[in-house]
This record gives sequence, C-alpha cells and structure tokens, in this order.
Amino acid sequence: MEVKDLINCLRKFAALDPKMQVSTVLTLLEVADAEKNHKVISNIDIANKVGLKSGTSARNIHYWAEGAKDITGAYEMIRVDFHPEDRRLRSIRLTPKGKAFINQPVED
Repeated sequence: MEVKDLINCLRKFAALDPKMQVSTVLTLLEVADAEKNHKVISNIDIANKVGLKSGTSARNIHYWAEGAKDITGAYEMIRVDFHPEDRRLRSIRLTPKGKAFINQPVED
C-alpha cells in the first residue's frame, strides 16, 4: 500500500468524525479484517489486537454500533451478538452499512 492510499483511506474516516482516534479506526478495521478472513472476532480479541483496555474497547465498539446519538457515533456499522462458542464474550460483525463503508472505493 502506498502512503497516498493510506492517507485517502484515513480521509474516509475523518469525513465521518474529524476528531476520530486511531484506536477507533482500528476497531472497525479489525472487524472488517476478521470477516474478510471468515473469522469471528470478539470484544476481547479487538481489545488485544488494538492494544486497549476492555472499557476503552467497549466504548469503541459502542461507537461503531449504537453510539451516543447525541454526541458522535451511532453509525450502525457493526452488530454485537453473543459469541457462538462462549456466551460471556460478544461476537462483532459488520452490518450491511459497515460492509458498504469498508468496500467504498477510496478517492484520490
């Protein structure tokens, strides 16, 4: 990937929220990467992969799911369900809206 491609990709996220943190971007990208590889990703997996504590990870997941409608987020790009193998965990998947955003071509 070229630096220009990375810049353009990040501009997609900045268009949603210009103050978005890198960990918030990575949260959605980790979900997308898991789905691309036909894997189920959990809330704990995201925390570990992004390098976050569980509370911060939960806020990032909430941001992309329901969000705080009066502040930011509420993008409804991910769905949170009980994990199929361990009901103490949550299974995180892209919604159709999330898939469309991830697959949206990056502008030059």
